[in-house]
Amino acid sequence: MTEDHCHDVVVVGVDRAEKLLARAGVTDIAVADVRDLSGAAFDEATHAWSLPTCRARIVVTSQTRSGREDLAPYLGVAVHGVPNYFMVTGADAVAEARLDYIAECLAMMRRTGHTRIEVLFSTQRMFTLRGADKADRADASYWRKMAKAAARAFDLSSDIGVVDEIYDGAATIGVGDHGRRVRVRLSGHLDPLDGRYHWQGTVFDDLADEVLAGPVTLTIGDRTAECRITERTPQGRYSVVGVGTPPYALDDVEVVVPCR
Repeated sequence: MTEDHCHDVVVVGVDRAEKLLARAGVTDIAVADVRDLSGAAFDEATHAWSLPTCRARIVVTSQTRSGREDLAPYLGVAVHGVPNYFMVTGADAVAEARLDYIAECLAMMRRTGHTRIEVLFSTQRMFTLRGADKADRADASYWRKMAKAAARAFDLSSDIGVVDEIYDGAATIGVGDHGRRVRVRLSGHLDPLDGRYHWQGTVFDDLADEVLAGPVTLTIGDRTAECRITERTPQGRYSVVGVGTPPYALDDVEVVVPCR
């Protein structure tokens, strides 16, 4: 193993997790002794966590987080705002049910070829509003039902970059002289009427109110494009649109830059 090796999963403080996940088909699992994961960092460009002892795409741990608006974790395992991070707490039967559910989520990622998974804020908020966070359940029928609904409960994406003129990854959004690192998903098309490339997409991170007031820039690597934020969606995301050369690379597309 090289120093920059990135494990599929790192387990921190969860007994039997390695064995159960291996039984579910996860092959590259590391067990780490890290008392405090608050300093661990998630890289949106590579969709991997950096811990003091190793790097891994997925963290499975007993160390809990509350996430946005201090909401309880969805099903006790995931919070919006902390991607690729699964929590396992509760008594033996509940903990094992949660591990099985996490294994189903990882299998879903493998089937779809995605490298990033994050529970939707709307999913977590509704889970809390319904009071479902007040009871730890271990019945198998409940968890089978939740596993079938996992594709609708989570946002899945990949770090593969631009495929078929779709970009999904890290970017920097700029307002004046200030910039902030965010995650975006962008796509576009060449309009046959005006000959311009029209692109649009979603910003997944919270933004300051002034971003909605005027034009902003979006930078990916060494490419920068002007755009504007059109709205904040009910899910807490932001819609972004632009015309002309996008901030991601295009293959075999001639872009007409709008006249000023």
